Amino acid sequence: MQKSKIYQQLKDQHQEMMSYLHSLDQEQIHQQVDGKWSALQNVDHLLKSVKVVNPAVRKPSILLRSAFGKPNREARTYEALVQRYQEKLKDGKAQSPKEYQAADSKDMDAQSILQDYDNEMQTFLKFVAKVKERKLDRTLLPHPLLGRLLMREVLYFMHYHTDHHLAAIKKSVVQA
Repeated sequence: MQKSKIYQQLKDQHQEMMSYLHSLDQEQIHQQVDGKWSALQNVDHLLKSVKVVNPAVRKPSILLRSAFGKPNREARTYEALVQRYQEKLKDGKAQSPKEYQAADSKDMDAQSILQDYDNEMQTFLKFVAKVKERKLDRTLLPHPLLGRLLMREVLYFMHYHTDHHLAAIKKSVVQA
């Protein structure tokens, strides 16, 4: 998938996410159903994820190559990356690392979390808009479950991961 298409999908997805989140009242945003994360906890998790990705993608390619090596394969397709991720999740042992776990919803200020998430995503989108196509296929970054990913695959993952959590948010609100 070309960078321009990835960018547009990420941008549209973010607009949908923010619009939906701003439509929720305080009870809905903090509501937990069947021990699942609340809408705010899902956003907190996404915020923690993008806060790690943003500085990583901005590092000079030479530093990233020195730390993670050079790619020895072509980029997976979006579908292949999603399939690989889902296979890793099938064994039931995969959990979000502790530092990405959401805080207790009642301890969080919704307005602050939503603003921080929006700011971080705007920063991420600016990066995606500016990054050169070739850097996406020549640079590796680590992922806690999937190992080393090409930067293009990181963008795919960010889209899939956000989509997954947006669906979880909508499900938690509908069931509440």
